[in-house]
Amino acid sequence: MRQSIVLGLLLTTAACALPAPSTPSSGPFRFTGTVSGMEGARAGGPIAGAELSVVSGVNSNARVWSDATGRYVFDGLESGRFTVSVSAPGYLSATPVIDLYRDTDANFALKPR
Repeated sequence: MRQSIVLGLLLTTAACALPAPSTPSSGPFRFTGTVSGMEGARAGGPIAGAELSVVSGVNSNARVWSDATGRYVFDGLESGRFTVSVSAPGYLSATPVIDLYRDTDANFALKPR
């Protein structure tokens, strides 16, 4: 009986010593990745000059373009949910919904028209 009381006190003391969970940060965060073209069922080569723009939700109207390697970078975004439009000439557009609560990397592959 005495052993179970001591064990119970140790467990209670250990649980009280744990730090309180932190609240999510509101940012700023980075949203980065690449845009490539689809070749059959696989991602192919990079798409330079693809436009990525936030069309709804937090960070509305933020806009960037991919570089020569297909890489894009949104800097200084606030946390939350938003829809981004990914488009490039000669390709079908995509409009994924993004939940951004930390720095995030996402790669997109667009289908040719």
